[in-house]
Amino acid sequence: MGEQKLTDWISQLKNKQILFSFSVPKTPTQVKNELGIDKFNLKPYLKRGIIECLNPEGHKGKLYVLTNKARRLLKIPISTSGDKKDYDLIGWILASPRQRYVVLKTLSLNSVRRTSEEIRIKSSNLNPRLSRISTKSILKELMDKELVETEMGRDRKRYYWVNKEGKSLGSEFH
Repeated sequence: MGEQKLTDWISQLKNKQILFSFSVPKTPTQVKNELGIDKFNLKPYLKRGIIECLNPEGHKGKLYVLTNKARRLLKIPISTSGDKKDYDLIGWILASPRQRYVVLKTLSLNSVRRTSEEIRIKSSNLNPRLSRISTKSILKELMDKELVETEMGRDRKRYYWVNKEGKSLGSEFH
């Protein structure tokens, strides 16, 4: 496809809206929800080389972003940050039905140590379907990924808090 044809295709309103949404790493579901689109096909954007996958090994939670070619055509500044992020881990957090994300965000709000029940109650504002069992399993997964720390308190309750890496990862999500 010639440069002019590609520019014309990108200039279509729907395509332009979708592409501007991918100016920061997002999942297709996030873009659909953001724009209120029922469904869209990602293949034409990938085929034209204007969107790329940041974590192709992931099965769920795949993150996509504009390529430098698309940024140039849309006149969006090309990112020069040498910041290497673990997009596999970010995609993994986003892949669960907003549960890992909600628990990590709740823990990242401040450095207070909380029990799993306190975390579940605080998280219920963001996801009311979070159960006691799922909260504990999510905390275990986050500990396995070394994002959350834990210890047994004097009152024989287990307390959890987010560590430095978990905080930096939690700040990725808005």
